[in-house]
Formats: sequence, C-alpha cells, structure tokens
Amino acid sequence: MPEKSAAQQFADAYREAPVEAQTFILPSQQFAYAYRLPPAEALAYMQRRDTLTQTYDWRDLWKDEHAHQFTVSRLARMDLLQSIRDQITKSVGGDLSRRDFMRDGEALLADAGWWGEKTLIDPGTGDAVTTTFDPARLKLIFDVNTRQAYSAGKWERAQRNKATHPYGRYRTKGDERVRASHAIWNNLVLPLDHPFWQTHWPLNGFRCRCDVTVMSQRDYDKGTAPGGAPLNKTPPDLGTREWVNKRTGEVMDVPVGVDPGFDYNPGVSAARKQGLQKIVAEKLAAVPAELAQAARKAGLFQPVSVADFAEAGRKIVSELPDGDAMPLACRGALLARLADEVGISKPAKVASKGAGAKLVQDASKLFPDAWTEAADAFGPLYVKAKAGVRGWHYTETRYLPGSKLRLNDFGTVAAEQGAGYMVVRSGALDNAVHEFSHRLQSALPALDGLFQDLHRERTAGEELEQLRHLTNYSYKPDEVTRKDKYVNPYQGKEYGQRGALEVMTMALEAVLGGGTTGAARQFREVYTNDRAMFDFVVGLLFHWKP
Repeated sequence: MPEKSAAQQFADAYREAPVEAQTFILPSQQFAYAYRLPPAEALAYMQRRDTLTQTYDWRDLWKDEHAHQFTVSRLARMDLLQSIRDQITKSVGGDLSRRDFMRDGEALLADAGWWGEKTLIDPGTGDAVTTTFDPARLKLIFDVNTRQAYSAGKWERAQRNKATHPYGRYRTKGDERVRASHAIWNNLVLPLDHPFWQTHWPLNGFRCRCDVTVMSQRDYDKGTAPGGAPLNKTPPDLGTREWVNKRTGEVMDVPVGVDPGFDYNPGVSAARKQGLQKIVAEKLAAVPAELAQAARKAGLFQPVSVADFAEAGRKIVSELPDGDAMPLACRGALLARLADEVGISKPAKVASKGAGAKLVQDASKLFPDAWTEAADAFGPLYVKAKAGVRGWHYTETRYLPGSKLRLNDFGTVAAEQGAGYMVVRSGALDNAVHEFSHRLQSALPALDGLFQDLHRERTAGEELEQLRHLTNYSYKPDEVTRKDKYVNPYQGKEYGQRGALEVMTMALEAVLGGGTTGAARQFREVYTNDRAMFDFVVGLLFHWKP
C-alpha cells in the first residue's frame, strides 16, 4: 500500500471534530463570538506603534509621531504605559470592550498609586504639574487611540479598494453634539486623492465622532447619500488659522475646524513609515550579508506587509540547506538560526500539569519568545492530552461576567477573560504546534491578520467549495474552502466572518512541527510545493514582533 502524503495524514487526524470549541459556548455568548472580526489594518497600526514615549504635555508628541509612538501624557511609568497600550490593542482587535478597559485600567492605575490626582516634575520645565486619572480621562484615552487606529485602518483599506471606490464621503453623527465646524462637511464627497483628506480625515479633534465611507463611481453619479440627502461635491475653502504651540513656541497654520495636532491623516503617516522601512530593506539587500544580519538583529529592518515578510523570508531560506533534499537538516538550521537571532527557548506558562502541558511547552519553544510571552500575558492556559484525537483549542475573548462555558473534556467552567483550553494528541508535537498556533491567533490577532491578507490575495476570485467534494473524506456539508494552491485544501477552510483560520496554523505546523517522519514529509511538501507560504512564514518568525 503506498505511503500516505502529509495532506492525507492530516485529513485522517483532523476531519472529525471542529477546530475550536466554540460550538460548546453557551447560547448567550454565541452572538458576541460570531461577530468578533478583528480589523487587521487597525490592529497593524497599533502594532506599529511600538515605541513607548514618556510625555508631560499632549503637545510633546505631534501629529505623524503618533504613527510609531504611543504615549499617555504625564504617565511617567513605562510599565503602566505598556499595559495601557496592550489593553488598547486588545480593544482594537475586539477582545476588550470599553467598559472592560475602564474597569481594568482603573484597577491597574489604582494598584500602582496613579488613580486620582498625581503631582510630578515636568523635566522640560522643572515645574511641578498635577495630573488626574479618573473615568473621564480613561474614556478619552480609549476613544482617541481606538478611533485613530480604526481611522488609519480605514484609510489603508480605502487605498486598496480605490479602483472600484475612488471617492470618500464625510459623515457626521447628525445629532446635536456635532460641532458646527464639522457639520458643514457632512456628505461632502471628494476623490480619495484630494488634498482635503490629508488634513481632514477623521478624527478632527478630541471627542470627534466623524467618519468617512467610500463610494463607487455609480453611487457618486447618483448624487445622493444612502439616506437620500444630496451630496456636496464642491471642495471647501481650506482656510487656516494661526496657532502657537506654547510648549515649543512654534507658530503653526492649523486648518479651520480642525483641532491643533489633529490636522493629519493617521493612515498616510503609517504608510509613510512603511515606505521608509521598505527603503531600509532595499538598502540592507545591497550591503554585505554580515552587516545586513547585524542590522536586522538590531531591529533596523521592520517588514510590514505580506510582501515584505515574504521577501525577508526568501532571503533567509536561500541561506538554509535544501529543504527538498534534506528537510531535517533545513529545519534544524532554521531553528538554530532562530535561537541565535530571535530567541526560541521560552516555554509557555500552562496552568495545568501532565503530559499535555509538557507537550505544549515543548511546542511553544519552537516559536519566538516574544510570541509565547504575549500568549502567556493573554490569560491562563489549560491543556490535556488524549490518545488518537485530532485536538482542539478554545480561548475566551468575549468575557461575560458570571457566564459559564461547556467544553468537551473540561466540563463546565467559569468564563475567564483570555483563558485558553486545549486538547492535544498524545505524543504528537506537530499537533501541539498546530493547537498552540490557534492560541496565538487569539493573543496576536494582528499576526493572524497577515495570514488573512495572504489568503485574500491568493484566493481572489475563487469560489467556495465543499471539502467533501475536493477530498475522499467525509467532511460536513458546511465545511468549505477556497483551495488555491495550498498543499492541502483544508488550509483554505473558511469559518464565516471569522476568516480562514487554518492558514496560519497549518503553515506553522508544517514549518515548525518536525520530530516525526510524517512531519518531515509535511515540511518538505510545503517547502517544495508552496515555497511562497514557506518563505512568508520564515519572514514572520524572524521579523514579526507583538
């Protein structure tokens, strides 16, 4: 009997149970879970704001600087600043509501002695300044940062779809709280290339609730908004007023109707940073390998897009042994280089004990330490091992106080924000890698967002097909995929609004799984038959940071 391929072995092990345990969530939680759809572009914007900056006045960090720096004025402790940033990033990804942010933020600041009034010395002036952290301040921090992230993400998406929707329509909330200077722009429609959007893409001030939606040429020609109101197609007079930044003494021209410091497009600023990173990548490609490697280790090269990571991975893979002829040698060299340049020695924290916990910890030590640490910080992880099962994973991301979950193999448990539950197949390292990758999807939605981007690019124009018709296995009728050129069509399986959740997990399983003859075969098949996926994964392992 011929030896089974890695794809056939995977189907044997994985065709029965659902990947996650969401089918066991109590009915009261199913609606919230079903509508969790992380906006990848907004999350990427928050992830790129990876520099924490202490400031003592809101004017210390100005416009474009927010695209790569994160600050809370007069919060002079870096650990608290990091925690606030992490909570906002979770909120942007849909994993933390504003109410939860307010609750957790107050507890965090109160425990550290920063809740209420706090007096500190401004190093820029030497003066004692008093700051207050209260519910109103937390609400403002949450609203400005999350809305700016969504605004940047919306601009990025608008640019990507400009060929079919070339216009932007300014929208206000239409209530009595809309400031008069913004109300005059309601239903203003201009080409996305118009300079108006460089300075007036919302937010246009503190507590601004304005938004922009894109329009097709056909809708533009109709001349009316969806509600029937006429469109305003006349570009406004972009008048300015003089404003003095008393912090620096600089005199600036600020557009009329826009608050100082908000007269920039966060999406354009983020794109500008990406462009600079691309220039750095091109420069590194032209220098000696030793110098380029040192620069990468120092963090000078920071890929952003799918193409960036794929190109970075392609360079690294070209320096490894041939994965087709020597898959085990190639994987060994890859792991050795990861250990040297990235760090992959940290085992995941597991709240339970036993063979399952040990297996998942072994699997986690194949991933970058920073990824594992992010998963640890997300919440406790409980693991069990069972012989002959396909394995499954579930992480609670929509905590509802007082609710409970019914989970196979765990019974009824109290819902706990960020808690993960996992069953792995006894002795199967590749299965543990797969399930731990699902855990990372929950803890690092921006990472999974890159895999979703890749899937959309690869499968554009493809129809959904039933897995049972593409394979010889008895998948359920609602198990559908866009098969693309994936080594196994299961990798393109889509879970409704939640996306194609197997792209990331199967890719990481193939590249990192190892340890058995079947896993080595799976490594070779992806290396040989889907090199683009292999290169992309390697680029992420070396360069993507939480």
